[in-house]
Amino acid sequence: MELNPLYESHIVKVAVSFEPTAPDLDPDKLSKVLNIDADDSAKAGNKRHNFIGKPVEQHIEGWWKLSTEDKVSSKDINAHFKYLLDRLLPHKDKILNLTANGKTYFNVVWKSTYLYAGTGPVLEHEIIHGVTELNAEIGFDIYQVDEKKS
Repeated sequence: MELNPLYESHIVKVAVSFEPTAPDLDPDKLSKVLNIDADDSAKAGNKRHNFIGKPVEQHIEGWWKLSTEDKVSSKDINAHFKYLLDRLLPHKDKILNLTANGKTYFNVVWKSTYLYAGTGPVLEHEIIHGVTELNAEIGFDIYQVDEKKS
């Protein structure tokens, strides 16, 4: 789907990540099963750090992250989800098995210079269906920014 040029002109950044978690999730095993390297991950018990790098506590769950950051340049949120779903859905059963006692989750970062009713991200029904296939939740971090920076 091509975006309306006026709508696209105010979008500064779009990124979507898939972040499954579970108390016993071994991110290395998930990477091996999917044949996809994680962009970031941790096992339960690994040290956790705050935004300035100071250790704060241990991770209580294993987690794994695959992001569209620096991989998908489109401002269309659906292109970002499609990139992830194309890689994940063929392994749906393996993902759901390894996260059976945890959660599957998509995190969206969407930045725009103009936020008003009807100007936010719109998900196509195929994307919603794919997210549902992974039993996933979606979180949206939506920001209005003053400058066209990511």
